[in-house]
Amino acid sequence: MFRRLLTSSLVMALLLSVIPMPFANAAAIEFTDTVQAQLKATADRAAGTVRTKLIKQFDDFKSERNQVMDLDDRISSLRYANEAKASETRKKISEIDKDKIRKLEDQLQAAKTKYQPLFNTYSALNKQITAAKKLKDKSLSKMLQSQASGMKILVSLGRDDIRTKQAALTAAKKEKASKAAKVRSILSEIESYKSKIKGDKSAISTPNKLMATEWKNFKTAVKANESARTRDALSRLLTLSGQILTKKKSIYSHEQKIESVIARANALLK
Repeated sequence: MFRRLLTSSLVMALLLSVIPMPFANAAAIEFTDTVQAQLKATADRAAGTVRTKLIKQFDDFKSERNQVMDLDDRISSLRYANEAKASETRKKISEIDKDKIRKLEDQLQAAKTKYQPLFNTYSALNKQITAAKKLKDKSLSKMLQSQASGMKILVSLGRDDIRTKQAALTAAKKEKASKAAKVRSILSEIESYKSKIKGDKSAISTPNKLMATEWKNFKTAVKANESARTRDALSRLLTLSGQILTKKKSIYSHEQKIESVIARANALLK
């Protein structure tokens, strides 16, 4: 029993270590009925312009937090869609002009098969001519030369046909390689946006941590009905929330640009 419990604990710890929790600090901020009632009581007690400011600060902060959560969902959905589309695009690269190239390969192979007996016969005939010359058999040599001359045109036409089909295949493969290179070059632009996203995420880390602390300060102040401290805490929360919101918008913008990059790459594959 102890061993099972230990194993279960280790598995759970491992799962928690690999599951990303980018918004752990944000999750600590909950606009419960209690918090909102305490804010209203503190604002009502302050009255006047202070009351108005406190309520506006709190509402603005809630609005920004909702915007951040909405962006989190949109960023997540777009990121997964981009990853799937980029993966599909990369798979399509190997399929560029696949049917066209296969057809040209078949035509080339068919031509080689068609003309090979002719080439074999012509080669054998030339060997016989060489042997007849060595034997100094002029009559046989003349007859074989006449046959070879008649076949030479056909052999030349056959070789030209094969060369033409080989050139077409080579050109098609070269064109495919060029298209693939262009698509890969476009897709490589994604990395620069991913790097920017990484930088934005890193920049969010500090204000996220500070916000958790400021939220505790806010709850302490509002519970004690201290309007000045509540106002100051909300002011700092708004500043931090604004920084996070700006970075979230930036991340979403980068994901949209990645989406555009993938669309441009796919346009070359049509």
